[in-house]
Amino acid sequence: MSVEQVARDFIAMMSDVDRTKAQITADAVVSGGVLPQPMPALEALNIIGGLKAAFPDLKFEVQQVTVNGNQATVKAQWGGTNTGSLSLPMPGMPSIPPTGKKISVKDVYVVTVQGDKVSRMEVASPPDGGIPAALAQMGFQMPGM
Repeated sequence: MSVEQVARDFIAMMSDVDRTKAQITADAVVSGGVLPQPMPALEALNIIGGLKAAFPDLKFEVQQVTVNGNQATVKAQWGGTNTGSLSLPMPGMPSIPPTGKKISVKDVYVVTVQGDKVSRMEVASPPDGGIPAALAQMGFQMPGM
């Protein structure tokens, strides 16, 4: 499978935590975005699990993929309807009750591919994207922002 296809499939299926786990190397790392420091991908998937619980219809739509060697930069749009409580495993982040609001935000991911698996992902959210934008659309703000 090509670097582009591995990265495209990985981002498109990120809302399915079990399928995502099967697509990462044992030592995969995630950094950037709202993460204060790089962390093992298996731990970072807890954030996706929190988003999926809050947005049962969570969907990641790949908009554009650019490949450079074994890295792919993936521009995506993600969102869903907030019908569940949002509890993100992050310091100082309170649980947010369901708002019923539909959100849609853009995000950028730099995915490093090793074989047919992802070994690293950096979340490079634009200033008006990512989890902070999702929270703003719900009427909340990230602690410390």
